[in-house]
Amino acid sequence: AGSVCEQTMWLPLRSFTRPLSSAPRGPLIRRLAAVDSLQRRYTALEEETIRKQRALQLQLREAAAELQVRRQEIVSGSAEPTDAEVTSSDAFFSGREPDEPEDLAGAVGIPGFWKGVLGGADLHVNEEPAVSERDWEVLESLEEVRVEPWSTPGGEGDNDEMVAAAAAATGEEEAQEVPAGGHLLTFCFGPNRFFEPGAALLSSELLAHSLDGAGSVGPDGSAVLRLYCTEEGDVVGAAAAPFCEGRDPRSKVMVRKRKGKGKAGGERQRLGRPGAAFFPLF
Repeated sequence: AGSVCEQTMWLPLRSFTRPLSSAPRGPLIRRLAAVDSLQRRYTALEEETIRKQRALQLQLREAAAELQVRRQEIVSGSAEPTDAEVTSSDAFFSGREPDEPEDLAGAVGIPGFWKGVLGGADLHVNEEPAVSERDWEVLESLEEVRVEPWSTPGGEGDNDEMVAAAAAATGEEEAQEVPAGGHLLTFCFGPNRFFEPGAALLSSELLAHSLDGAGSVGPDGSAVLRLYCTEEGDVVGAAAAPFCEGRDPRSKVMVRKRKGKGKAGGERQRLGRPGAAFFPLF
């Protein structure tokens, strides 16, 4: 539709074989010249609007980054909120401060904040919960979540060299087009018993050639996982942590009896089955 609108503005001018400046100053030529002038004014207005939008978007990103840093300071307990931050909260408009939970007396920061955020989001995929019971066990150690913009070098999604590198990395003759950028979701996990200590993070082959190194899991299981998404929210790349054996929430563990000769009651066999969960996103 946009292309059609643009063509309808310029097409009448292209029917002339000589420049407007040398054409007779008849009524039709004057009208076409006026249309040309209006189109040029529109183009200039559009370009100026795009520049302003980019400037506003940059201001938003910088302000949002500051707010995320301040939020994490309060959540982690590295800083306490100011009176102004507290009294401007909707939770205190009633004038009565809620009672402190007895089981969290003396707690540092806000325990379980990010697990509560994900739980309150009511995430579903195909009408099924997107976070399984086994996911919640891992998410107990989630300490921080950040959302920020990301882009591939040069910001060009159809860069020939990048597409060729992706094809070589995946072993495919033709690789899908590398996205220009979008939103980066960073999940910071503290010490836990689920991620394999010291293991290198697993990065998506499609984006491995254009992004920074994925890093590795800490000796205590701590790790920083990342999801690279398009502007529309589709996941196109990730940096994931390997799980310790038997602690991967992405698979269901089923136990069945296997009968054997000479063995009373047989023996139990543990089988892994893929299951719907949060971590397959990585």
